Amino acid sequence: KFSNTRAVLDGTEKRIQKPSSLLAQRQTFSPYKHYNTYKAVVGCTPEGYICHVSQLWGGTVSDRMIVEESGLVDQLESGDAIMVDKGFKFNSLPPGVQVHIPCFRQPNEPQMPEEDVAHTRRVASARVVIERAIGRIKQFHFLDRPFPISMIDIADEAFQVCCFLSNFRMPLSRAE
Repeated sequence: KFSNTRAVLDGTEKRIQKPSSLLAQRQTFSPYKHYNTYKAVVGCTPEGYICHVSQLWGGTVSDRMIVEESGLVDQLESGDAIMVDKGFKFNSLPPGVQVHIPCFRQPNEPQMPEEDVAHTRRVASARVVIERAIGRIKQFHFLDRPFPISMIDIADEAFQVCCFLSNFRMPLSRAE
């Protein structure tokens, strides 16, 4: 279906202790989670192996901006594709790079055309692998509690280690 897909991307958030600085609170407050977070975009191969982890950003930053700042787009070549959710929009991609994204209904359409519905289902089915991969990362109990402010300077490294250690587990399969 999506044989040219190099990475399936999704954003994830990690709760942090509430910073004492009002500026830091504002930069890390997640409107989605309703608490202070660091946010990263994780990419996995279609087989479920983590292949990309962005640096952590404050919870207010968009997934699109994180991907663009991470340098992932610059590593893509003509003929490659990435698979994302509808929250991702890209200003520019290298020539020949495709984005597999679910379709969404236009405001003036009473319903989506049948082929768009089928495409959306195929993309959603293929994106399950990133949800499972992120779920695996979050199984590290180290990530269960809000990340302490006193350790914020190592948060990036700690999160990346958890991400890449998850690759040493058994491969993800549809049965899992």
